[in-house]
Amino acid sequence: MVISVAGCGRKTESAPALTPALAKIRFQTDWFPEPEHGGYYQALAKGYYATEGLDVEILPGGPNAQVMSSVAVGRADLGMTNGDDVIVAVARGVPIKMVAAEMQRDAQGILFHTAHPVRDLRDLKGRTVMAGSGSTWLEVVRKKLGVEFNQVPLVGDLARFMNNPGFVQQCFVTNEPFFARQRGADVGVLLIASDTYEPYRVMFTGNEFLARHPDVVGKFVRASLRGWADYLTGDPAPGNKLLAARRNDLPPEFMAYSIKAMNEYKLVSGDPAKGEFTGQLTAARLEKQIRLLQEVGVLDKAVAVSDVATFEFIPKGQ
Repeated sequence: MVISVAGCGRKTESAPALTPALAKIRFQTDWFPEPEHGGYYQALAKGYYATEGLDVEILPGGPNAQVMSSVAVGRADLGMTNGDDVIVAVARGVPIKMVAAEMQRDAQGILFHTAHPVRDLRDLKGRTVMAGSGSTWLEVVRKKLGVEFNQVPLVGDLARFMNNPGFVQQCFVTNEPFFARQRGADVGVLLIASDTYEPYRVMFTGNEFLARHPDVVGKFVRASLRGWADYLTGDPAPGNKLLAARRNDLPPEFMAYSIKAMNEYKLVSGDPAKGEFTGQLTAARLEKQIRLLQEVGVLDKAVAVSDVATFEFIPKGQ
């Protein structure tokens, strides 16, 4: 904006152009800063959010992050979590909605010692599994696949796993296998996602924020997906530098391992043979997930795809 001031016998002077203020956005992650959030940090480090007119603050999570409730009540504007958790929350009356996929399939897996392999979820029969209480995949294995196993609560270390060759535990394929191997264990990992159970990891926002600021949501999605593509296929150094500055226990070799795993499992990019691409959500797949969650009894009430997701911000294909 240029403002001119004219006076008798004076030269017309122009004020400096004013830069429009950036829209402040608070984005809540589900855990402490880590490479599984790398696309967002890449977008922040390389100015992709600023290019869209956004001033994004990434709020780190942790064991008690309560991402969905934070977004629902406005402590954060957007967040990320497992897509099935959003469906379950919406069925319980939480006013949130998915706006894009962060990952085409969730990165959760089963960590096992290769001496006692887990080649399929049915191999969990009779085993002791350390897993997060309330995890939807546990109900799928029990009620959909008919597999019974002993469950113990998930704790944030590998001590019990390392001391028991027959033990298996829930993990992220991008994380715990690296540290178990670093400690000398010969381990394998099975991705939980399958044709039966294949949740997205998603970006979501509150219904009120979405209704009031659809343009901002669209800009955030666009910049975030650009950050993810750049982080996984370009030079991840800017994002990694920002991650390391915010968390000092992320060695470079671990970050390289996580990026490699995300690419090898096609977690973010999806499988082109299935028509998948970064950011994609499909109504058909969400409908399938809703039916499965109803079948295993984790939904408080029936929900429609339109209740849990909007598709207006999804890229139109690759």
